[in-house]
Amino acid sequence: MNQTTNPPQFKTISGRWVVIGMLSFGIIATGTLWVYSKMELAPFLPLRKALHEEFPKSKPRVEGGRPKGQPPMLRIVMQVDFPPDETDERVEKIVARVIALAKEHVDLTEFENFELHIVHYVPEKNPERILIQRKISDL
Repeated sequence: MNQTTNPPQFKTISGRWVVIGMLSFGIIATGTLWVYSKMELAPFLPLRKALHEEFPKSKPRVEGGRPKGQPPMLRIVMQVDFPPDETDERVEKIVARVIALAKEHVDLTEFENFELHIVHYVPEKNPERILIQRKISDL
């Protein structure tokens, strides 16, 4: 006698439920990013807008917070169209204006350190950058 056994039947999920699950995941992920942007980045939006108005092509990015094991820091990253050098008077003017705008638009008493990253992107090469660090108490 030759007995054939059918393979076990696996439970399948309807395509409708897969699509609903994917849409739900997308909505939850989008909502999470929106809440993050409102809670973490919204306090710095006025400074970012002011920097963008003052330096239109700089693509400013402003972050604030407490890195692990370090005091609270305000970090600003800006792009320039020239190779940055700390002795360049253009850089000195940018630093002075960024600090003035930061004092105007952000409560600096929440931070201890200030970082300004000035970056020049060179096509097909590593970016040229300088980092300017200051204590908030010295500003």
